[in-house]
Amino acid sequence: MKVVFRIIGSEEDLKEIDSNEENVHFCFRPSEKNIFELLKTSHKLKRIQLPSSYQKTISNTTKTFLKMKNIKLMIGDIWGHRTDIDRFAEIDV
Repeated sequence: MKVVFRIIGSEEDLKEIDSNEENVHFCFRPSEKNIFELLKTSHKLKRIQLPSSYQKTISNTTKTFLKMKNIKLMIGDIWGHRTDIDRFAEIDV
């Protein structure tokens, strides 16, 4: 199944997130603060995708909180996607 993900390439992109976003992909290593900013903004969030090396650095507290909110933390990379052309990408889930 293909799902459209909003690509977040930097902390600056977090300021432009729509409150209706359901799926996001972080291209940078998000801090806990970045993840909680996203959660405050996007009330309909269902999935967060991170590269595997970044996912390993997410605290257990954050993982538990996401699980409690029924937000799936996914592992995956997006190669060759240019956010200056399109801020969205279709990803198989």
